[in-house]
Amino acid sequence: MKWNWRDLALRIIRPYWLLRRPLVVGVRGILQDEQGRLLFVRHNYGRRHWILPGGGRQGNESPDVALVREMREETGLEVEVTRLVGAYLYLGNLKRDHIFIFECRRLAGEVRVDGGEIAEAGWFHPDELPENVFPGIAEVLATWQQGKTGYGYWPGRD
Repeated sequence: MKWNWRDLALRIIRPYWLLRRPLVVGVRGILQDEQGRLLFVRHNYGRRHWILPGGGRQGNESPDVALVREMREETGLEVEVTRLVGAYLYLGNLKRDHIFIFECRRLAGEVRVDGGEIAEAGWFHPDELPENVFPGIAEVLATWQQGKTGYGYWPGRD
């Protein structure tokens, strides 16, 4: 087996990081428009995947309150949470995040992005997702479309 330095460093650092890093609680929202399209955003950082709008919880916010705030910050929309779609554990190279996925509905506002954190926003039909969609999103949406609640590890991760 051929090792590269990045993989070796991650194998050494990961156990320490998982023990010392605080748990992150993230939220994502499924918002559907009148045409049945779903709202996605693309960040200005990282791998720039298309992903459901959302972010991290601040202070002692409950996950549903965090989503309402994040939707306002990222998209300019006022939303109401209508149901929990899933609660997942996401384990990345140096991550151990709990992610809550909520269905929500628009109360007011039009989609706007400031170009800071969010590069762009777009509406996509569930069966016509963009090419660079975040891994696991299709599985999360399938759970949502079936009216089920997902849980466990984030789909699509090894």
